[in-house]
This record gives sequence, structure tokens and C-alpha cells, in this order.
Amino acid sequence: MASSPAAAPEKEASKGGFSQHVEVDPPTPQPETPTKITFRDFWDNKRVLGYCLFIYLLPINFGYELSTVGNLLAVNPFLERFGEVVDGVLLVSAKNQQILNAATTVGLFTSAFTTGLISDIFGRKKTIIFACFLCIAGILTQYFSHTILQFFGGKLLSCFGFGLGHSLGPVYVAELAPVKMRGICLALVNTMIVVGQWLNSLAVYGSSFRTDDLAWRIPIATQIIPPGILLLGLPFLPESPSWLIIKGKPQEAAASFRKFNGSDFDVDTAMATTTAAVVAEKELAKEGSQTSWLQCFRGIDGRRTLIVCMVYISQQFIGVNFIAGYLAYYFKLAGVQNALGVSQAAYAVQLFGNICSWPLIDRVGRRPMIVGGCMVMTCGLLLIGGISTIGTKQALSATVAFMTLWGYLYQMTMGAVAYAVGAETPSATLRQKTYSINIMTATAFSCMVLQIMPYLINTDEANLGGKICFIFFGLSVPMCIYLYFCLPELKGRNYAEIQEMFQAKLQARKFKTYVCQNIEEMEASGVKAIMEA
Repeated sequence: MASSPAAAPEKEASKGGFSQHVEVDPPTPQPETPTKITFRDFWDNKRVLGYCLFIYLLPINFGYELSTVGNLLAVNPFLERFGEVVDGVLLVSAKNQQILNAATTVGLFTSAFTTGLISDIFGRKKTIIFACFLCIAGILTQYFSHTILQFFGGKLLSCFGFGLGHSLGPVYVAELAPVKMRGICLALVNTMIVVGQWLNSLAVYGSSFRTDDLAWRIPIATQIIPPGILLLGLPFLPESPSWLIIKGKPQEAAASFRKFNGSDFDVDTAMATTTAAVVAEKELAKEGSQTSWLQCFRGIDGRRTLIVCMVYISQQFIGVNFIAGYLAYYFKLAGVQNALGVSQAAYAVQLFGNICSWPLIDRVGRRPMIVGGCMVMTCGLLLIGGISTIGTKQALSATVAFMTLWGYLYQMTMGAVAYAVGAETPSATLRQKTYSINIMTATAFSCMVLQIMPYLINTDEANLGGKICFIFFGLSVPMCIYLYFCLPELKGRNYAEIQEMFQAKLQARKFKTYVCQNIEEMEASGVKAIMEA
């Protein structure tokens, strides 16, 4: 049973922002009450949501980047600068597309690994500052590029920069957000990614009427806005409480909770449960090894790492890179008139789908939305692939419509909810490292997909078009099976409860109904650790 704030330790006289004495009542198991989010919750937590959107500014660049290559491949001045004529068609060769895609892959992979090292040493806030400067430098390099290799260098640098923010953002928010709003706060990162994809499509479409290099340089230049805004507001951003607790700074951690959540927030309970989770995790591991990279693959922590990684790998295997990233390019290859304009509607539908996930993530839960979403989209892949075999104009229109619907369902389910699973499943002491491993793994699989995709859809190669969905269908079926049997439900649980359930080695389907017995004791140990610190 998820322990509510009302069941938290009773507070007495406070000193330094949190209570110094706690009386713990005996555990009283009660039926679990589903977490229900209302519009009032949005208003009451507007401060929290505002901070989340601010922290997620760099993920806008991540979404922007995901669509950049696919959209620019539909812009003639870009093709004239970096492309070549093949069989009377002007296009960027599959090899050069691989080079551009490799920049994204290498940048995200290395940044994910580095995020864990930098943020664990210097903190979340300083890492974001470093990320912003790298991102801006890479954008400027791309803007003044004249060759594919120059463009590659700029993309590599900017991807490393916003990759730090993308790897750090969900972890940062997970450590600050209240339990009731945590799912929505983490889903917002995907909202910002979709906003980035849409903004890229709008920028490309808005400048596509130009006939000079500004047709592609303007969309590149607009990427500088999110990191610029983030740099201006960073002085007002609180540091991660979990990181401060791990570093032995409980007073500063309490101040961060209060700054992020407001003066009415129950800082004592948040401090007790967060510290309890940290203490419990340290007791499970040998001194000096509890925060090592290797610990992420051992025992309980290994199970947590595998769950997170498989959720993100499933995104790649169900074909998100094709339907969400290559829309405009595929539409152009398929002969759709005004491909960039049609893609605007598709991205708008995806954004609406993501917004639809907000009230559902904490009402329906993580497991039903991810498992159910994966199964429905797997069936959708089979449908899109089958329609694409017909080859008529009507079939093309139906393919475009179902691809748009598929994008809506993806953003409403797996696209949004994966970030909640990724940030709340790892342990507090290993959260950044586990999430970094997840990003590196997902990036590696994304690289594999992106490197093969040009050869599958280019007209001078396999020219599969929508029939590529058959390939993703074959990959997504085993993902549905794994998620059904192995993905636990963590809705409404605080980190002390999550720690107890994983320690009990429950089957995934038993997480939802499990009644935690040791929460009060763990919270008491957390308060004791605070007082000793």
C-alpha cells in the first residue's frame, strides 16, 4: 500500500527546516487507494510544473534533433548543399545520412555515460550549465557548415550538450517532485521532446519557401533558444535533494525541497522517505561499492536496470524512429503533396496524444499504459505494413492516416510513460548511473535502427516505404511478451516503498497490490540519519 503523507511520521518542533523528533505509529495495512489527479492538483502544483518545464528545456533540443535530419532531407537547398543526383533524383546519399545519424548516436551515447560521472561529482545544476554551453557551441558550428563532415562535427558537439540535459532532466525531477505528481512531472519530458519535434517541423516549413542556404540554416539557428533561456534562469534552480543527502548536506536538501515545491510542502516527510531509501540501499551493498557502475548490474539493482533498459529498447523495436522521426522524408518519397505541411498536422496530433497522457498516467498506471500501448501499436504496425502493399493512391492516404494515428497512440502511452519508469525505478544512490546506462543502451539500439533505415526506405536502395513496418512488427512482438511478464507497477509509491518491494523480489504483477510493512521503520531510520548528519 502506498503510504500517504498523512501516514508519515508525526512532526514536532522543527529546526533547520525539518523535524527533530518523530513518533512512529505501528503499520496499519489498508486497501490501496488509486491516485487520482484533478485539475485542482495542477493548479496547486503549478510551481512544481513550472520548474519541471524549465528543467526540460534541453529535451526540446533533443526532440528538435530527432526530426532535424528527416525534415531537412525534404528541403531542396539542403539537398543542393549536401546531396547529389541519383537516377534523376536529388538526395543525400545513404552513406552521408549514416554520418549525420552517427553524430546523434555518438553524442548521446557519450553524454549519457559522462552525465553520471559529472553529476555525481559536481551536482545536477552545474552539469546543466556545462551542457548549455556545449549545445550552443555545436549549434553555431552547424550553422556555418559547408560540408557533411563540418555538419557532423557541429551535431556531435550539440548532441553531447543537450544529451547531458536529456539524461539528467528526468532524474533531476524524480528527486524533487511530490509522489502524487511524479508521473505527470516525468511525462512532461516527453511533452517537451514532442514540442521540439514540432518546432523543428514548423521552422523547416516556415523557411522552406526560401531558395538559399537560410532555408536550412534558420531551423538550425533556432535551436539556440532553449539553452539560452535555461542559462538565464539557472541561478533560481534548486539542487537535487537526493544528491545533497548522499553528499551529507541535509539542511540544503530540505531547502531544495521547499524551493521546488513551495512553503506548504511537507518537507519532513519527503526528507524522511528519501533519506530512508538512501540508507536502506547503502545497507544492502558493501561500503564503497554501493554507488559503482558495476552495482547497477548486480542483484536487485540489476533487475531495476534491466526493466528500465527494456522499456526504452522497446521504443526502438516498435519503430518510433521511422514513424516519429522520418515522417516528412517518407511522405516526400511516397509522393505526398506538401510533405512538410502534412507533417505539421502529424506532429500536432502527436503533441495532443502526449497531453492526453497527463491525466491517465496516475489514474491508469504505468504498466497498463506501456503494456497495452505496446500491444496496440504492434497490431498497428501490421496494419500499416499491409496497407502499404496495395500501392494505390487511396492506400497511400490510408498509410499516412494510420501513421499519424500510430504516432498519437505512441505519444499517449509508451512515449510519455517510459520516462516515469526510467526515473522512478532505479535506486536513489544509483539513479543517475542507471538512467545513463539506459540512455546508452537505447542510443546503441537507436543507432542500429538509424544506420539501417536509409537503406530500407531510400528509393535507390530497398525502397520498402511503409512495408518497413513488417520488420518492426517482428521486433516488437517479443517486447510485448517481456513487458507483460516483467514490468512492475510503481504508481503512487514513494522511494522507500519501491525499495522494499524490489528487496522482497516480488513478481512484476504483484507490485500493484503489495502492502508494504516496513515503511514506518524505514522512515524512522531516515529521520535518525538526518539527525545524526
